[in-house]
Amino acid sequence: MSLIRPEARAAIWRWREVLVGAVVTALGANWALTAYGVLGWIGWPVLLAGLALLAAGLQRARVRPRSGGAGVVELDEAQLSYFLPEGGVVVPLAQVVRIEIETAPGDVLVWIFTDAAGERAFIPASAVGAERLLDALAQFPGASYNRVIEASGATGRNSFVIWQKKTSRLH
Repeated sequence: MSLIRPEARAAIWRWREVLVGAVVTALGANWALTAYGVLGWIGWPVLLAGLALLAAGLQRARVRPRSGGAGVVELDEAQLSYFLPEGGVVVPLAQVVRIEIETAPGDVLVWIFTDAAGERAFIPASAVGAERLLDALAQFPGASYNRVIEASGATGRNSFVIWQKKTSRLH
């Protein structure tokens, strides 16, 4: 028997990076402002690292998690994989030219990765490991985390462009 209700445990787990960032920030601020010598100097980088953790944790925690969907998502440095019992898809991240999220009534949220050949990979946000899709965005400069948060809270049928590769045009 657990002393913490499952809902409370899920909320703590969702906000864990924010909590860790707050603790590291507080520790760094304490060292930077009150300690003398080397510990005082170490406090400033610790404070900055804590603020970075806090900011990243806030972005991640604001995306409403989904679960119970089919498939498993895996991410390594070069590719994103989505496996189903009847197959799956592998997306080389270097070939992605567009990332979008489509929502539909009934709490449906689907990530769509489009490659240079126009092939589209549809990955539901309710798949096991789908939180890794946020980690994949780190490889795409200018990806809009705010659009992900907005899509996460959408209830109707919408499409949100998260990132699109800039094309150079010659005149």
